[in-house]
Amino acid sequence: MIYPEFLTENKTIGIVALSKGVGGKLESFDLSLEELHNQGFTTIETKSVRNDSEPSTDAITRAQELSELVTNKEVKAIWCAAGGDFELETLPHINFEEIKENPKWYLGASDPTNLLFPVTTKCDIATIYGFNAGSFDEMLLKTYPNQCFKMLQGKVPTTKSSNKHQHLDYYNKGKPILNTKTEYIGECDVTGRMLGGCFESINDMAGTPFDSVLEFKERYKKDGIIWFFDIFAMESSDVYRALLKMKYMHYFDNVKAILVGRVLFERESDLIGYREAFEKVCPDIPVITGMDIGHTYPHMPVINGAIAHVIVKDGKGKISYKLK
Repeated sequence: MIYPEFLTENKTIGIVALSKGVGGKLESFDLSLEELHNQGFTTIETKSVRNDSEPSTDAITRAQELSELVTNKEVKAIWCAAGGDFELETLPHINFEEIKENPKWYLGASDPTNLLFPVTTKCDIATIYGFNAGSFDEMLLKTYPNQCFKMLQGKVPTTKSSNKHQHLDYYNKGKPILNTKTEYIGECDVTGRMLGGCFESINDMAGTPFDSVLEFKERYKKDGIIWFFDIFAMESSDVYRALLKMKYMHYFDNVKAILVGRVLFERESDLIGYREAFEKVCPDIPVITGMDIGHTYPHMPVINGAIAHVIVKDGKGKISYKLK
């Protein structure tokens, strides 16, 4: 596993809009960049980042803009500006050999899984899932964002579960209110290599030429895999069918545990619930649900590809990492 050079003060982060542009939220995006600058980083943006469109521009142009950052020796990390729905269409135009020859940190959440996941599985480069570059406009919830910055700087913390989290219905003029007790469901004490991201994106890539899961699992079969999944809005019956497909593709062979975040837009079927779907497909694997992973606040950063020790007991959990 390649762990790129960590960022010291004044190192440059390149920001790319492989999915949606941020033109519709420029004020909050600039506040987010201000926080990155406060952390001691400098930033540069590709041309399409501030476009007010989804996707930000055509797929070939987005991939070319990514390549500009990949080959720029001054850029030490590449951060996706925002989520969206169309990053998958850029994959045929991305030069993954170029990415492997120029290892950098890649960061993002949600749709940017379409970049981070193959960078880790195809190129053996660790990535950081959990926050987009435009995610730091609201820093009232500082613990997990600060941990994301520390990971990027090589000061890898032990990440612990929150005390309270945001329920979908609890907002105050768009800002989350943390008034729901956090309780992880399930128990485990396992060590393995973290692998995952947005569930919908991983499902979309499964079986395509950009799916390198089995090769990744073979390379690290001595470690075993700990899957982490962030479900955005997929209905629970669809999740069940997607899990069956992944099982038939041997995604869940030699897996130590499956960590599942809170679903932002819950659509639980009367036929099968989210947790039941995982337990039915993977009855012999510890499944932890309700974790601080994904789209609801607060959400923790996760180092994709790193060795992790995950302990969950009595509704609480913690993750510690070894970068090897």
